This record gives sequence, C-alpha cells and structure tokens, in this order.
Amino acid sequence: MAVKDEEKRNLIVKEIESWRRNKLLPEQYSDFLLNIYLEDLDERSKGFTGNLVRQIGQASGKQWLLTFGIFALICFVVLHFSAFPLLLQIVVTCAVATGFVLVGVRQRESRPARSYVLLGGGMALLLGLGFVIVHVHWGVGGPALLWLLGLCAAIWIGCGVWLKLALPQWFGWVAAIAAYALLLERHVTSPSVLEVQVFWIPAALLFCWLSWFLHVRHRSAGTAIFGASLVLWFMPEIYSALYVLHQEWIQIEILIKILIVGIGMFRLRKQWMEWVA
Repeated sequence: MAVKDEEKRNLIVKEIESWRRNKLLPEQYSDFLLNIYLEDLDERSKGFTGNLVRQIGQASGKQWLLTFGIFALICFVVLHFSAFPLLLQIVVTCAVATGFVLVGVRQRESRPARSYVLLGGGMALLLGLGFVIVHVHWGVGGPALLWLLGLCAAIWIGCGVWLKLALPQWFGWVAAIAAYALLLERHVTSPSVLEVQVFWIPAALLFCWLSWFLHVRHRSAGTAIFGASLVLWFMPEIYSALYVLHQEWIQIEILIKILIVGIGMFRLRKQWMEWVA
C-alpha cells in the first residue's frame, strides 16, 4: 500500500513539474503544490536560485567536466579568434551561430522565451563575429561590410520565413536598411532635406502596403515588414543625425512624424492590429 502511495505521489509531482515547464500554472502555484506533495524538505522548491543551486549540486562529474571544458573552449576561441586563419574564423562563426539557432528552434514550443533568446543570440553572434572578421581582414570602410550586412539580411529573413518567426525577419530587414544607408552615404554627397526624405519615405509606405498584402498568407512576414516600415519612417532623421546633415530640422521632423504616425495608427488601429497581431 505504501508503495502505491509513493508511486501516486511521484506521478503527481511529475505532472505538476510538467505544468510548470509548459507554463500551465504560475511558478508560485506550482511551488505551493510541490511543497504539499514533497515530504522531504530537501526536495521542496526554494525558488529559482535555490533550484539552480540544487541542480548544480546534483550534477555528475561528467557534467562538471563538460561545463568547464566548454567554458575553457569559449575562452580560448574568444582570446585567439583574431589569430585564426580566415577560413577557420568563418567556420567557427557559422558553427556557433547555427548551434544557437538549432537549439532555439528545438525549444520553440516547450520554452518560447528561451528560444527567442537563443535565436537572438545566434543572430547577434553572426553579425558581431562577422564584423570582427571584416575589421581584421578588410577594414570597416570597404565593401566587405556591405557584403556582411547583405549576407546577414538574407540569412535572417530566410530563416524567419522558414520558421515563420517575425523577429529574425525584422532583424534581417534592419540589416538591409543599414546596408542601404551605407550605400547612400557613399554615393550621394550633401543631399538636401527633401532628398533625404525621398530616399526613405516611399520605401516606408511601400513596406506598410506589403505588410497588409502579405499578412493573410504570411502573418509573420507581415508583422516583420510592418516593424521595418516604422524604422524606415524615422530613418531620414536617424540618417541625418548619423551623418550630421541638416540637424536644425531633425527635432521638428521627428515631432511631425510622431504626430502623423500616432494619429494614423490610432485611426486605423483595427486594421493594422488585425494583420500584425
């Protein structure tokens, strides 16, 4: 009889832990229920820090060795990355970024918050390590930076469309916008106030229309493009501030644009919320 009660208690504890992992119950409620069914005080939940310390204490020797080995490998790569050959730098960058993305994809359903963090980390590593490679071998002033931004944009947008996630697509469009800004700076010297607006505003309106056009079949793409259209809307002022162009107009332009977009989003809130949500 005692054995059956023990099995029943273990089954209930596992079910409660499953509810907590899948966010079916708030963490404090899950801890409360676990404290009822766990007889041993050492087994009871002690909050996030207590659980983390307990898990570290219960780790095996192999897990400790693997953890410190990975940490040592990361330190070695970070300290000697610039001394690696170009091909090895590219391989390491792609492998690390791909690892983050794959782990994030695997945890997309079970742990969505951690999944987004891992995906964002993979994208940041690709851009950051790519920037280091470009800086070491070609310098940041050459065309290699444009190729890096274009490559990141293509990879992020492609992964976002494949995974049906808006965040990677939005980062990809932001990278493409940054590449476009660099091209403008190199090929258009001393543009007027009107020219700076013309460079960006039509693209913002086009992206806003594309967001509406794509939201039925590709909702994630519609959301990402809508976010990119907001970035494009304010890019004339960002571009002017970065390259010191017509700074006396920046504050007035920002206030006018905030007023326009605020009124427009309020009047059309039922429409744009439908295709973005």
